[in-house]
Amino acid sequence: MQIALSPALLSRLPQIQVSGLIALDINAAALPARLPTLPEPERDLDELLQAWKQMYKDLPGDKKARCSLEYLVKAAQKDKLRSILPLVDLYNQASLLSLSPFGGEDIAKLGGVLQLDLAVGDEPFLPLGRDQAETPQPGEAVWLNGERQVVCRCLNWLESDLFKLDAGSRDVVFVSERPDGCFPSGAAGMDWLAEQLRPHAGQLVRFELDAARTSFELVAVDKVA
Repeated sequence: MQIALSPALLSRLPQIQVSGLIALDINAAALPARLPTLPEPERDLDELLQAWKQMYKDLPGDKKARCSLEYLVKAAQKDKLRSILPLVDLYNQASLLSLSPFGGEDIAKLGGVLQLDLAVGDEPFLPLGRDQAETPQPGEAVWLNGERQVVCRCLNWLESDLFKLDAGSRDVVFVSERPDGCFPSGAAGMDWLAEQLRPHAGQLVRFELDAARTSFELVAVDKVA
């Protein structure tokens, strides 16, 4: 499994950092059900969400695009957070703990590659819960698989239905983007997520990506010690 930042993406977001976790051989049935909650924030949430909105305005992409963290925070504030799936609930909680967007994808569905890149504009994308494909806008920051299918649009805004986690997911890659130092890092949330999964996974591997280390590769992900 390889996770990478493309040169084109780094030319647009040179300070971006990605915290990540690969979890293999997960016993999803043993994961406890939990409803994510928003802890008492240590910083101004309105200011943080406004910074994300401004960043999205400055980047090419759908004008409706929003940071996934915004959806979580607003749902929590309105007491509308709901359980989705234990793995999803866990990374949503990690997102709220670190105030950084989180995503998780099924490694078996990705085909070995997950790359953050700038879209050409013709890459196929099947939105979550829909049956008609669309394409991203040229220059949009997107996560792609090895066949250049869109895994997630606008960094963390809209996920593909093709690579989503489900009850049968056993091998998962989690990522959290930090556009620059003005935004909170997802590293602490990723560490927390690893600790929650530790009793239920065969192998856990943390990684960090930035301009100095643009890719990480874990070989033979189908062989878990």
